[in-house]
Amino acid sequence: MLLETIKTFVNINKLPFFSGIIIKKEGNLHYIGGNEVLPPPLSAKEEYQCIKSLIEEENMEARSKLIEHNLRLVVYIAKKFDNTGVGVEDLISIGTIGLIKGINTFNPTKNIKLATYASRCIENEILMYLRKNNKTKLEVSIDEPLNVDWDGNELLLSDILGTDEDVISRGIENEVEKRLLYKAIEKLNTREKVIVEMRYGLNNVDGEEMTQKEVADSLGISQSYISRLEKKIIKRLKREIVKFE
Repeated sequence: MLLETIKTFVNINKLPFFSGIIIKKEGNLHYIGGNEVLPPPLSAKEEYQCIKSLIEEENMEARSKLIEHNLRLVVYIAKKFDNTGVGVEDLISIGTIGLIKGINTFNPTKNIKLATYASRCIENEILMYLRKNNKTKLEVSIDEPLNVDWDGNELLLSDILGTDEDVISRGIENEVEKRLLYKAIEKLNTREKVIVEMRYGLNNVDGEEMTQKEVADSLGISQSYISRLEKKIIKRLKREIVKFE
């Protein structure tokens, strides 16, 4: 479905993943149609060398190696969304586009690990697809259980969107998305705007964020009330962004 789009980012022939879907076999992840196991993550030294070669020499083999050795990350993240009504195969393909974008735009000077940055790009790509898909097929509830995390806790779409982490920067990696977000924020009432701005440092030059407790103390209301409001605000922002896209 997304093969032509992916071809603009990477040489497909170097990624056997695209010859079939990834399946689990005998405890390992394999490519369908073969016994080849998905490659494990690179060591820190190997990753550093590949990133250095890609940035300094524009080495496409290094880029392909970085992509292929991070496919397990795509599979793990895609499975978080496997109850959204979209096939896991499509989610993996969409997530891989996010991985490729992440590899293409990664900047090691930003003091962030490649896996962390790539995870954000993968999730962002999937979330953008889900938002667009929901314009005509509103099946996904922000509070609908998607899966469970490593500790067995129920995972909600609102968790992935980021109620406890930075919902603003985590899923939004480009200026177009930021403009959509700020446009959506304008639809909030005064109190909701203040809470979002304080929580995510939108009006601070240094972008410093405040915890829910700090916001609650500042506004003279309870932290539990802030938590409930924040979830409500995130849900509304999601709806508004869908309208604008």
